[in-house]
Amino acid sequence: MGILAFIKHLAPLFVYVAGIIFIFKSVTGDGRWALLLLTFIIPLRNVIEKLQQFPLGSSIINILILIIIFGLFVFFTTQKNQSFAPSSLNIIIIVLVIYMLLSLLIGSNYLYGSFSIDFSDSRVKDWKNFCLMPLLFFITLNYMTERKWIYRTLIVMALAMIVVDYYTVNQIREYSLVSRDKISGTFQFLGTNEVAAFFNEFTIVLVGIVSFIKDKRIKWPLLGMIFLNIFCILCLYSRGAYLGFFAGLFFLCLFKNRAMLVPLVLLAVFWQNILPEKVVERIKETTNNVGQLDNSSQMRIDIWKQALDLFEKSPLTGTGYGVFRSLGLELGDTHNIYVKYLAEQGLIGLSIFITILFCFLRMGYVLFKKGEDDLSKGMGLGLMSCIIVLMVNNFFGDRWSYLELSAYLWIFAGLVGRMIIMPKIPETSAETPQTPPIKTKKKVRYYDL
Repeated sequence: MGILAFIKHLAPLFVYVAGIIFIFKSVTGDGRWALLLLTFIIPLRNVIEKLQQFPLGSSIINILILIIIFGLFVFFTTQKNQSFAPSSLNIIIIVLVIYMLLSLLIGSNYLYGSFSIDFSDSRVKDWKNFCLMPLLFFITLNYMTERKWIYRTLIVMALAMIVVDYYTVNQIREYSLVSRDKISGTFQFLGTNEVAAFFNEFTIVLVGIVSFIKDKRIKWPLLGMIFLNIFCILCLYSRGAYLGFFAGLFFLCLFKNRAMLVPLVLLAVFWQNILPEKVVERIKETTNNVGQLDNSSQMRIDIWKQALDLFEKSPLTGTGYGVFRSLGLELGDTHNIYVKYLAEQGLIGLSIFITILFCFLRMGYVLFKKGEDDLSKGMGLGLMSCIIVLMVNNFFGDRWSYLELSAYLWIFAGLVGRMIIMPKIPETSAETPQTPPIKTKKKVRYYDL
């Protein structure tokens, strides 16, 4: 425990020094180490908060992203025949950012009567933080051009997940009998339901990868992490996370191993006899003894009605980005991302959101079907299953807009997009001499991405 306390005390300093080193390295055109550091610290909000004691530490995320973009620019100027990677998401991402900016202005007019941007408005900061995630996808897609860098990124994400596990398990031991609302993992400012959503989305990706991995040296540590994550999901008592993870497992088994659907169906039928008692009690809290919705569920139904009333007033564009929580309503949020999009960004915003999810699904399916190795297939299946989990999670709240929660989805999608267009792994044989391959220009089809 003394060693862990010492490491926790020095961790912010290590991260800060590493950031300085990687920033200087990025100036030479290799910002990939800085991207790995950024990937590691994004879900560790508790570490980021402690960096504020150092000069410019409070802006570490923004500084790293800016220097990575600069390094990417240098990288493109020094590499021959290097061009931006094609992806069906490229255009829709531009549309997303532009429309959200317009929605931000619409919201300013709705709240303050002026189409202007006030940088002291918290909605502006939220808009900026959200736009960082599509940018991370673009950077990852274009920067992680070699398999070794893809492997390193996956390892770094797994290491960060171990840190999240450590803090979450400790909080579960301390607060689970007191109040689940005190459990925030490493997110600091997000709630228990958001932490649970992060766990079930990342865990289903691991399940997809493990379902194809044969090397036991890799498989067993990942299985250990999966079971630890499932323990966290169960003890966070998030009903939305339970349903989302079950839906993701069902989808994954449907594509990979349909025989595993049998135990899932049995779990769905006999869940009251299989799941831990506290989990069963939490699920049953949805209704009271006479079958009526509990107070929390009823409040959500009421807030959805208020949100849909706003949608009816402006069905095409909604009231504007970030407006709903500024209205002073009881819950302060719609607790459903689809209703939130309808109220704030209208049918246009919801259509863009659904299109992005479809693009993610398409990318995962392409890599799952056409991947040249087990890891590629597992990553493709993992991304598809993750989107299913995400879609279910968002019926119970906003599990899409927060940087700490969703950045890994965008980064992982960038890795999947790169694996799709990456050259095939060469096959070698001890008996047959290798002949130089004939160089041909293969056109990458956008609908494959």
